[in-house]
Amino acid sequence: MNLQITGTSLFLPIFVSLVAFCSFAWALRGHFVTVGRIPQGMRLLSAASLLSYLAYLGLLFRQGHGSAAGTMPGLTGFAASLMLFWWTVAETRRHRLRLAYSDAGPDRIHAGGPYAFVRHPFYLSYIIFWISTALIAGSWQWVMAVILTLWYVRIARGEERRFGSSGLSLAYDGYRQRTGMLLPRLRRRPRTFSSAAGRTELPGQPTGSRPPPRPLPSQSSQ
Repeated sequence: MNLQITGTSLFLPIFVSLVAFCSFAWALRGHFVTVGRIPQGMRLLSAASLLSYLAYLGLLFRQGHGSAAGTMPGLTGFAASLMLFWWTVAETRRHRLRLAYSDAGPDRIHAGGPYAFVRHPFYLSYIIFWISTALIAGSWQWVMAVILTLWYVRIARGEERRFGSSGLSLAYDGYRQRTGMLLPRLRRRPRTFSSAAGRTELPGQPTGSRPPPRPLPSQSSQ
């Protein structure tokens, strides 16, 4: 199917992306905890994000349409990014996170909601957003998407090291074993294997034994 967004149809990829971008901007002051001025590293990241979004809009208006193959995946990515972002906001509303590049060390491990699957759902939401802009706009937008993705990966790894050197290191090690940093970790169903019998045994079942036969159900009058 050859799908292009032209004319007034540019409204959808612009509107949905603008809702997401404004949500991210709101979180800087409306959700994350910061004392005093925003850290310099965060200001640089915010400036790069703004330039990247303006480049996305400029490419759309210049081309007059979105990528034929990437428009629908990009819009789906915007929706997924928004849902993950606000899910994470709801999960951390009572105990809000500090802004990236803050000097204070970690004092809490979030393990519920999206944190049960990935350790940095906010960053994953942003990465999905920027990849979606590249899918729709194509061209040079991929350069900015890759740069920002690597930027967030670097921030996430830095925060992992800070947890490792904090008083929460032991608890965080256990949490890391259950979750992925930015992608959910596949969980395998535990099994034990009987090498003598050459068959798989279910947990809790004695090796080499068979479950007892079930008794026949008794008949009762209705």
